[in-house]
Amino acid sequence: MKNTHVILLMLSLLLLSSCEESITIDIPEGKEQLVVEGHIEQGAPPIVILTKSVPVFANVSFETLQNAFVHDAQITVSTSGQAYTLQEISSASFTEELKQQVATQFGLPVNLLNGASGFPFYVYTTDALKGDIGKSYNLRISYQGEVLTATTTIPNLNPIAALSTAPHPKPEQDSLKILLYRYADPDTLGNSVRYFTKRNSEPYYPGLFGSVFNDELINGSSITFPLDRGEPKGQAEINEDLYGYFGRGDTVTVRWAAIDLAHFRFWNTLESEQNSNGSPIGSPNTTRSNIIGGLGIWGGYGVTYHTLIIE
Repeated sequence: MKNTHVILLMLSLLLLSSCEESITIDIPEGKEQLVVEGHIEQGAPPIVILTKSVPVFANVSFETLQNAFVHDAQITVSTSGQAYTLQEISSASFTEELKQQVATQFGLPVNLLNGASGFPFYVYTTDALKGDIGKSYNLRISYQGEVLTATTTIPNLNPIAALSTAPHPKPEQDSLKILLYRYADPDTLGNSVRYFTKRNSEPYYPGLFGSVFNDELINGSSITFPLDRGEPKGQAEINEDLYGYFGRGDTVTVRWAAIDLAHFRFWNTLESEQNSNGSPIGSPNTTRSNIIGGLGIWGGYGVTYHTLIIE
């Protein structure tokens, strides 16, 4: 899953705002594959976006991405011996609750789901199933003779102990603050987390350069550590003086999601590949999908929310 395809359509949609330089290069296209981005969390329904892979060097446009959606697939999620069929729903038919769930889980602005961008997109979901902590969920996708499967769990909650702030290292930036989180890791190895931050009325954005952690180095310990403000993908440039910080008066909410190891490895390897893209000293990297028969991720979230008003 490296160097041949854009794998997550929602990421591609956000990347359209970035600056690009025209390059002519002759690279053979890889085989078109099905791409999954699906999540389930406690108290919320499963939500799956199913697309076809898009060549990295294609002219990626809204039309390209719209044509990438896969329609009329047969998708089920099974748990505790019962299978639930997911129905395909267009963004034009989203309920307000579903808009909020999609926006939160995929780090998207709600106005994008209201049709403000002119870009309709599709999810597969069902109201008949809500996620439960500690349970496993089996995904099965059937489309034109292809079958994709994956399994994920919603881990036990693993919340932050406290949020606090520290001053910006430059005295002239005294209106900006570093967000700190205090975390006490359980004494069982393998605890993993993905985080998102929300500032005031902004969407929940994952960490820009890295949104996942695990306890390989801190198992059973307590730490206090900075937490970068989440940012939307695809920015033309990053203001280094402002990146990662919050301002006085900001209401900050951290979405702290316990994830299983397969889910952690997907985001960890994907973000590592994105961060080293184009680097002459970057190491080769393969994104570790948990989808058998396709690309992408089917992941469970055990979510807690933590809010701090920065004085």
